[in-house]
Amino acid sequence: MSLPLSIAAESPLLQQRLAKTLATLPQSFRAEGDAATAKAVLIAGSGDWATRAALAIETGARAVIVTDPGITEPDAVLALADRADEAGVVVELAERYAGDPTLLGHRPDLIQHLAATSTILISQVGDFATPADAALDMARTLRALGQTLRVTHIWQTTHCVIVRGTAADKLFEGIATASSAGTSQQIEALGFGRTLRLSLRGDGSARPSDLRLANAKGERRLPQVFESVDRAALLRALTAVCNGRPENEALRQFAADIAAIRSL
Repeated sequence: MSLPLSIAAESPLLQQRLAKTLATLPQSFRAEGDAATAKAVLIAGSGDWATRAALAIETGARAVIVTDPGITEPDAVLALADRADEAGVVVELAERYAGDPTLLGHRPDLIQHLAATSTILISQVGDFATPADAALDMARTLRALGQTLRVTHIWQTTHCVIVRGTAADKLFEGIATASSAGTSQQIEALGFGRTLRLSLRGDGSARPSDLRLANAKGERRLPQVFESVDRAALLRALTAVCNGRPENEALRQFAADIAAIRSL
């Protein structure tokens, strides 16, 4: 695949978002005016995004990047994964919390530290379409940390959503507060003699999140990664296209997380 790879967004609003990222990747991507002829397509993760991503594959896209994917039909996500595998296309998810570059950059260290904890708490602030979308944000962050969330209860009040469940052998409780003033997600994992504290920005900027590990020897702040979620997702998609080894297992895990939340 020759570079720069042509890329387009499915809507003018998303094109504005894409333009900011493309300005930092002039040798990797070039803007294309028509999504039908572009080799990579940026899709908004609202509504029936899985169906629209599958349509992009049918029109010839070699990579599809889904921004802020939300609740949709899990069967459609599974069908998208199967079609992408069949066509040799990569579908990359640009998730505002689970796709945080600092989190992903330290994932092995975080998973190892998390193994010794017994309780996980999440507090997030921002906009969410439904209580299920709020729970999905939490489930996806835990998935990025090597934990599968089993939701047992979801309560909705006027301004917040409370989620309870388990992640493997750990107790879990999360609260999502509706706000238009900004976004953030705070994760705290507690164990005997150790804690894990993550402060994820979720604002789409390249400003780094803050990750800290603490035990009896003291607190350690993990090195920060100055990278945006969108830029990191585009680079992962580009690497997969160039290597000819697309990996779409994340879509199947996403479908499983949706199905688990919807089963309540």
